[in-house]
Amino acid sequence: MTEMRAAIVAEHGGRDSLRYGTASVPEPPPGWMRVRVLACALNMLDVFVRRGMPGVRLELPHIPGGDIVGIVDALGADASGPQPGTQVLVDPMVNHKALGEDLPGGLAEYVVAPAENAIPLNSPEAEAPAYAALPIAYGTARRMLVSRAQVVAGETVVVLGAAGGVGVACVQLGKQLGARIVACSTSRAKLEELAKLGADELVDTSDDDFGAQVWRLTGKTGADVIVDYLGADTWPQSIRALRRGGRLVTCGASTGFVAQTDLRYVWTRELAILGSDGWSRDDLLQLVGQVQAGRLAPVIHHVYPLSRVRDAIADVEERRAVGKVIVVPDESQ
Repeated sequence: MTEMRAAIVAEHGGRDSLRYGTASVPEPPPGWMRVRVLACALNMLDVFVRRGMPGVRLELPHIPGGDIVGIVDALGADASGPQPGTQVLVDPMVNHKALGEDLPGGLAEYVVAPAENAIPLNSPEAEAPAYAALPIAYGTARRMLVSRAQVVAGETVVVLGAAGGVGVACVQLGKQLGARIVACSTSRAKLEELAKLGADELVDTSDDDFGAQVWRLTGKTGADVIVDYLGADTWPQSIRALRRGGRLVTCGASTGFVAQTDLRYVWTRELAILGSDGWSRDDLLQLVGQVQAGRLAPVIHHVYPLSRVRDAIADVEERRAVGKVIVVPDESQ
């Protein structure tokens, strides 16, 4: 077999520029493996890659998709890792680059990656979508809450954009840590879903006064931790809604990178502003262990066949999903 089915970004632009077609089956270079894809989770990053990102030059055509579970199909020369036939989760980070962003990704029948990026799974193939949900969203959320903000039981954690992939992961992982979770969203329907996932308090941010609502919910003392990866639109209120000694943690800025910070709150309340970038290998190992032990059930919005990749990406781009959208190869192929 020399060709495979794949989702291909032919040029930057709207969803029409993401096409379902054929590409050459990749050969693993030395030290790499080829993986037959079982499931690939989508992220907003896939939308940004398709649209084109300022300052980032991407060789086109390109196959997106970074969260991959599959079966090792072949090993390149001198590759040391799981043998062919092993089911693996693929860590998307490759030498400070990412599968699906800088390198061809997993919205295809096959993908190549360094053999050392494989995390073996001892699970049925039917569970592949759950593990594919982990790396970018749950890995990013775990690093923010555990490594950077160091959330402890009893603290109040406010999650903005709580219905997205990273947000849902923050709600679930924050509850595991024993935190009181305040979930924020502009959608009442999504807030109801977040309550089912364990959110203790719900804040409708469509009225643009979430900071005041958080202040009231905390008895006018402020939150211990606020997760804000929205950026410019929410940052000023996030700063004001923190308690003395509170932590504001961010992994992105979907509404704009230039955000206003009232420094009076920073010094008078001795606030900590924490950046968080990606995940570590240990984060992924811990998450895999939690899923295998039944302590974590990643939230999956819908599973689409690869031939309907535009429908899948629309759920993410139009923010219809609560949790992760998963793409799997068509059964007939």
